[in-house]
Amino acid sequence: MVLQPVFSYGWPIVFGVFALSGFILGWSAQRGNYCFVNAMTSVFTVRSYERFGALLLLFGLSALGAGLLVGLGVIPASDQYYFNYFGGWYILVGSVIFGFGAALAGGCNLSMLYRAASGYVQNWIELFGMMIGTYIFAVGIWPFQLYTMEKGILSTTSGGYVEYLPYLIFHNVSDAGVLATTMLYSIPLIGLGIYLQARTKKKWKLMSTGNVSKGMMPSSPKVKALGRPAVPSPSTIKRMDLKGEAKDLLLLKKPYGTNLTTVILALDMLLVFIVGAGYTFNYLVITSSDGGRFFEYILFLFGQHLFLTTPWFNDSLPIVDTSTLMVVMLCVGAFFSSYLSGDFKIRIPREKKRLAIGFIGGILVGIGVRMALGCNVGLMWTNFAQIGYDGIIFIFGMLGGVYLAVKVQERL
Repeated sequence: MVLQPVFSYGWPIVFGVFALSGFILGWSAQRGNYCFVNAMTSVFTVRSYERFGALLLLFGLSALGAGLLVGLGVIPASDQYYFNYFGGWYILVGSVIFGFGAALAGGCNLSMLYRAASGYVQNWIELFGMMIGTYIFAVGIWPFQLYTMEKGILSTTSGGYVEYLPYLIFHNVSDAGVLATTMLYSIPLIGLGIYLQARTKKKWKLMSTGNVSKGMMPSSPKVKALGRPAVPSPSTIKRMDLKGEAKDLLLLKKPYGTNLTTVILALDMLLVFIVGAGYTFNYLVITSSDGGRFFEYILFLFGQHLFLTTPWFNDSLPIVDTSTLMVVMLCVGAFFSSYLSGDFKIRIPREKKRLAIGFIGGILVGIGVRMALGCNVGLMWTNFAQIGYDGIIFIFGMLGGVYLAVKVQERL
């Protein structure tokens, strides 16, 4: 199927917007310390669901926005799902390996990049490990995996809308079918995300107020009898807080909250979805294959050409494309965000074993993301926005890998 541009502004605009999108992604993720792995780790360590709830909000908002655009006829559905063969054993196995490795290394592919750009040496080592892991996958795993994909062994095969839930449910991609699926898919995700966050906040509130004496609250008669100033009304306090918080955010004096970052990232996804429609794969398909390609580019300097000798690198994308540009601009955005806010600093962990662990974790990340055919951004988040089911497989596999890593770290 040949891509047909939806809008006629041309490739310079597409590349410019993808560069802007990468910058926004890196800037916002760095300011919000946004990490998929940390969100999952906190579920198993401190029983906090606030950040995990934010992930579900991100997936739900992205699916709702993209689904409405397709269902209302603004963006066609045809280009993004035809001739895909993603669903299979390799997503489940790869996501478990990825989750385990990322939890060991201390961050997902997104946080690895923005933290590396913020001066974290451990994430530099993790990135290099991911390159090595990609090579190990390309040589030792990809030929077998490709064979199972082509034969449909425990996997879907190419040639239809095999990953698109509207087609699986209604056996068509009509506007009505897409709209119905969008609502059935995105609203529960958003609702569950809000519920998990509210549950966690209620838990922490009860814990933090458990030792406070109600008799000495500012609005109590006992305090007023001491002649202290009257407390401003709740609405006044709220307006003052919002104004001060907005000022601090603009001046980079305060990091972004989890939910603010979530909304920005969801809007960033929709920006790419609209502008790239019909030109390229118009989702945030970043960070996973590009790590392997950067290794390929490095070996160019030493006269090694993997695209001639290794099948996976022969099938990988060219150097100049929107995905690589987004990765580069993500790092640029994260660097400027950390530098301007005073967060940038070359950080070497005190325990040098963390560097070795980061390298090993990076290798596992490289193997896992290539086996799963995508990372937490390029497959899980993207597939939720695509209204597909592969993201659901990935999130459960990743949760399993993170859980195993937490248990291993507890024993060590």
